[in-house]
Amino acid sequence: YDNSGFMTRTLAERLNATVVFGEHRYYGQSYPFDSREEALKPENLKYLSVEQVMMDYVTLLEHIKAEGGYDNNTEHTNPRTPIYVFGGSYGGMLASWLRMKYPTTFHGAIASSAPILWFQGGKDFDPHAYDSITDQSVRTQFG
Repeated sequence: YDNSGFMTRTLAERLNATVVFGEHRYYGQSYPFDSREEALKPENLKYLSVEQVMMDYVTLLEHIKAEGGYDNNTEHTNPRTPIYVFGGSYGGMLASWLRMKYPTTFHGAIASSAPILWFQGGKDFDPHAYDSITDQSVRTQFG
């Protein structure tokens, strides 16, 4: 199921918005080197960090807003064009982190299935949480 059509046509039209799907570095055609093979060498994977990915999105959106003249809209009370980020799973975690780390750039975030605080070594980390929940669901439905 591809909801990009809904996002780019229906939602954008209703909200008078521009929808941008930024490509994550190291995925698709976006590599920090001239070739995929060079980018994927172990010594070059240091350029695949969450902090760098988030800065890519900040830079991309600043460029889009500057080129499109978005913040020049003086007809409204607030001339700054707000940016909202959406995502699910890892994309949801990125959306949440972008909002937390860059609150003056990203005015809101909608994250789905984004366990932003659930990491190994964390305070409430349970490596068996998924299995426990699915086992409980099966017992409830079929037990």
